[in-house]
Amino acid sequence: MSGMKRVGLSRMIAAGFLLAWGAAAQAAMEDDGRSLEASATATVITADKLTFDYLKKFAQFENNVVVNDPRLQLRANKLTIIFTEAGGAQTIKAEGKVLLTQDDKKARADLATYDVVSGKIVLAGGPPQMMQGRNILEGEIITFWRDEQRLECKPNARLVVYPDDFEGADSFFKP
Repeated sequence: MSGMKRVGLSRMIAAGFLLAWGAAAQAAMEDDGRSLEASATATVITADKLTFDYLKKFAQFENNVVVNDPRLQLRANKLTIIFTEAGGAQTIKAEGKVLLTQDDKKARADLATYDVVSGKIVLAGGPPQMMQGRNILEGEIITFWRDEQRLECKPNARLVVYPDDFEGADSFFKP
């Protein structure tokens, strides 16, 4: 494709994005922004600053980052999303005072990296901790695979378990 055709295509895509965004922005202004969050499946990300680079395929949220997703909540100082050629998320990296919350589970770290395709999440720095109720897992690096329901913690893995928190568990966890 020639340079002129590529520039024209990029301008058409950008114009289409601005038109679509303009309609959404107009609707949001008419109802104080509530329409943007009306869907139970919506993910809402807020931050003090957003940098989006269409050509380099990334978005970076900085300072007071809060992600509200139907499946989890995340807080961090910085969040970087790298996109695939098709426009989907490829890698998501949260940095600085990262806190992930899902139901009664929490995870803390200085750095959390999520590979969307493999479902692999790596927590590092702080040291990272995963908590469920009073139970705590910590080590230097905690890796878990979302779709496989498994995790690995190394080196210096430490697990603190309160058996009385597992009322429905088998006898292995009971005193």
